[in-house]
Amino acid sequence: MPPFIPPLADPSKTVSSLTSERALVSFPIEPLTQFLHGANLDIQRRIRAQLEQDPVFSNADKPFQSREGMYVRSLEKASKLVELRKKHKWGEDEMMLAMMMVGDSTPQFLHEALFIPTLKTQMSDEQLKIWLPRAENYEIFGCYAQTELAHGSNLRKLETTATYLPDSDAFELDTPTINSMKWWPGALARSSTHCVLYARLLLHGKDYGVHPFLLQIRAAGTHQPLPGIEIGDIGPKIGFNTIDNGFLRVKKVQIPRDQMCMRNARVNRQGEYETAKHAKLNYATMVAIRANIVRNAGFALGQALTVAIRYSMVRVQGGDRIPSQNGQELKVIDHGMQRYRLTTSLALSYAMLMTGRVMMDLHRRNLKNVAKGEVGLMAEVHATSSGLKALTSDLSTAHVEDTRRACGGHGYSWLSGLPELYTTLLQDVTVEGENTILHLQTSRWLLKTVLGAIKSKDLSKVPSGLRPALQDSKVLEHETSTIVPGKPVAGEALIAAFWHREARVLHEVVSRIVRDGAGEEAMAKSQVRMVELSRTHGEGMLVRNFYEALAKEEAEVVARGGDPTKGHLPVLKMLAELHALHRLLEQAGDFTEDGYVNRQQIVWCKERRAQLVDLLRYELIGLVDAFDISDNQLNSAIGRYDGRVYESLYEWAKYGMSLQRKGSEGGVLGFDEVLKDVFAEGRRLNGTPAPKL
Repeated sequence: MPPFIPPLADPSKTVSSLTSERALVSFPIEPLTQFLHGANLDIQRRIRAQLEQDPVFSNADKPFQSREGMYVRSLEKASKLVELRKKHKWGEDEMMLAMMMVGDSTPQFLHEALFIPTLKTQMSDEQLKIWLPRAENYEIFGCYAQTELAHGSNLRKLETTATYLPDSDAFELDTPTINSMKWWPGALARSSTHCVLYARLLLHGKDYGVHPFLLQIRAAGTHQPLPGIEIGDIGPKIGFNTIDNGFLRVKKVQIPRDQMCMRNARVNRQGEYETAKHAKLNYATMVAIRANIVRNAGFALGQALTVAIRYSMVRVQGGDRIPSQNGQELKVIDHGMQRYRLTTSLALSYAMLMTGRVMMDLHRRNLKNVAKGEVGLMAEVHATSSGLKALTSDLSTAHVEDTRRACGGHGYSWLSGLPELYTTLLQDVTVEGENTILHLQTSRWLLKTVLGAIKSKDLSKVPSGLRPALQDSKVLEHETSTIVPGKPVAGEALIAAFWHREARVLHEVVSRIVRDGAGEEAMAKSQVRMVELSRTHGEGMLVRNFYEALAKEEAEVVARGGDPTKGHLPVLKMLAELHALHRLLEQAGDFTEDGYVNRQQIVWCKERRAQLVDLLRYELIGLVDAFDISDNQLNSAIGRYDGRVYESLYEWAKYGMSLQRKGSEGGVLGFDEVLKDVFAEGRRLNGTPAPKL
């Protein structure tokens, strides 16, 4: 096993620049860390300490591994996690936390986060008694096979079929064309023994739509594909290459009838279909993954910013011509543009974390309701998770890439940890629904809710900030922003601005669709504005959820007898104001188009944004340290807690060289194979004598 190279940070050896930065932070970091992680913090730290005692969890060798090597190493980590789970009696939540603490992606995540939850939400109690223990104890290993080679987001048009055969009381599963083969499922190519296969249910010639089925794809003992099953690897990807994404062709394979997942719909012995309680229950796992993506977007961006902000406080470059510097170079963080781009991204990271928390709470409430047969929240959870997944994955990938660029040349090195973070995160803009499609789903829900409310004259189901404009459209004409130039911008004024923008876009989209006939063609004509509507809805949620989380935290601080004017709360309030101002200014045309925000207010918003960036300068290291990400999780030579950037780059590069294979004659790789002959030919052409060995 590789060592933890470079060694995990030793606080006693922290470089002076980071020590001095940490001494200037105005708040104690631990309470902020507790606020960010909540009740899980102590559990996370305990599990991480257990993991980082074992070299199998070192990520030091990953930058130098082949794709196949990365896959095998990820399995070694997964196997050890299973062992530790049994040893320490981890529950389901602890296992999920452990996988997050590893700092690497393993096929096990697809089994634990997709396959097992799908069994739980889609199988009947009788089926779960048989299959759940087998999955939880790793007698079987599973994946989620939904996407096809020619169909992804439009699930209604999946082509895989499951035809009921009454004579044998079985389903015949088939991928009848090249287009219909399953393509992309993670952990399918090599790891899985079973999959939950999504197929069109055909009964007596009638199509009942897409349903989930449990299919064994590999033989126990040999792990070879079963008859009628063709499995393969789809090849290298931009990132996420520890995961074996694969393809699957099923050629008229029969499975017992009771391997249709029958919690939400079932087929009896006579081939009669019992209707699902709610069609979207079949996609509960997909909604859960979208909610997780929203939450993880904030942490992924926070991880990138931890690297970039620490590095920017160690790295000095330029500025030596500024008279006040007396010939000394500036810390990179003290260059205005660097500080601006990192601080505004940090504000976004915190905003996404707050919204991720809300999204996960909403998802958990919905799961409890579904378990009781209540589906009232399903539509809202599906729509909200769709739009927020699309918005936050777009924002996080863009800002992680900008953060990588902010680290200059060393940010281009795999040893910075940033290229792998970015290329792994990049999947989120496509996985579990392409973002444009998801934005359209959210806007359809908003439009359906609003049009239904207008028709029934009952606005109770319409988001509260949109109701005034629906009651009287002239409200939009007369509303103006309450931002006061020269004063800090109140949260109420910023929240109101985002509500106004959303209400105006909604009014325009509704008017256009009604004018064009209010049908599918009318919506198709308005797709560009519908995507804009979903984005405005999501942007408003990011702003509101940030302020609401701080209001809740303030109330809890007061209840504990604390002083809300001290500690991390005042700093987070500045961060929330900065986030809202920056997002408003990034889309200023939307707010000035109808005169809601005037020119003088925009000028002040820019000035206030600059003030906040400066006010937060000496809080930055505390705000990223509070994420509580270990060096092994970061896997970054330039983002280490102790700031020993240059030592780490050098030692890590030397470690990588020790892993390289030698040339065919034991020398430098490439010389014996190619370069020796090239150089010899050059000497011959020039008449140069051969060197003496």
